[in-house]
Amino acid sequence: MSLRSQHHLVSFLERFRPASGATGPVSTADLARAARLLTVRSRREATGLFAGNYVSAFRGGGLEFEESRPYVPGDDLSMLDRNATARTGNLFVKRYREERNQTLIFALDSSASMHFGTTGRTKIATAVQALALLTSSAGRAGDRTGLISFSARGPIIVPAGRGRSHGMRVIRAAVTAAQTPAGATRLAPMIRTLRSGERRRAIMIVFSDFRDPMLLPYGTGYASLRGELADLARRHDLIAAVVTDPVEEELPRVGPLRVGEPDGRGATHVIDTFSESTRRRYQIEAEAWRRRVDQEVRGSGAEIVRLRTDHDPLHALGHFFRERAARRATA
Repeated sequence: MSLRSQHHLVSFLERFRPASGATGPVSTADLARAARLLTVRSRREATGLFAGNYVSAFRGGGLEFEESRPYVPGDDLSMLDRNATARTGNLFVKRYREERNQTLIFALDSSASMHFGTTGRTKIATAVQALALLTSSAGRAGDRTGLISFSARGPIIVPAGRGRSHGMRVIRAAVTAAQTPAGATRLAPMIRTLRSGERRRAIMIVFSDFRDPMLLPYGTGYASLRGELADLARRHDLIAAVVTDPVEEELPRVGPLRVGEPDGRGATHVIDTFSESTRRRYQIEAEAWRRRVDQEVRGSGAEIVRLRTDHDPLHALGHFFRERAARRATA
């Protein structure tokens, strides 16, 4: 068994593989069908309570006057409509509705490590499914969405826009990016592009496993990356969607296991997973890395939502929405 990343497309695309069982790159037609399927699924799921929680978590940027209505006990007197009250002799209050003018920019890490998965779904498949849910929810609320995907093969960029067809374009681009893994995780170029690409304040959601060695305090460029994260969080509402696989947190007890860098660099090693001490050391290191990511991301002023390949992102996002809305209501 090997921990090397396998070239899998998102799990829902498997049904579109050619009947011959060919394992080459998926065709453009298959990618388009997969994007349509994911779009339909995400629109169905992004309704009801999930949609309401999304709107509460990402409130609009302003209020727009809707009407004046008669005062009823319990209304906020600060909203009193003085003109209507003076004209009629009865108390009237102003009613406003939320103006939806939010912009969500998704940054999708398509490096080789994101194409690892042991649960039937890779990390990037989980990220793409979550991204599709958010795109559909944003579309229902009238918000704008855009996409930047990064790998060693170069970026895929979809400028922010509105509408059902535009949401489909964002999801299609994300599915396409999920088919081309390459290179090591490099957050700095992604952050610099996010900083320069959107002048107005926006919600930036970065989907990545954050396995960038520059997050280590002794790594080259650590101070620069930390500063750029903090600067991005000051300019925008930054959310880190950290994607993990269960095997990255705890080794399975399966005997000799060959491990190596997911992008093929460096030597491979064989470790004995029957060894209790080996599994314990692995778990300690995994927990230390988790704390490091939390410390650096939260320290920059960003929020974190954690996604796992063995859990449906619908539930993780719903929980995050509720917590975020509660925090903002308290504030």
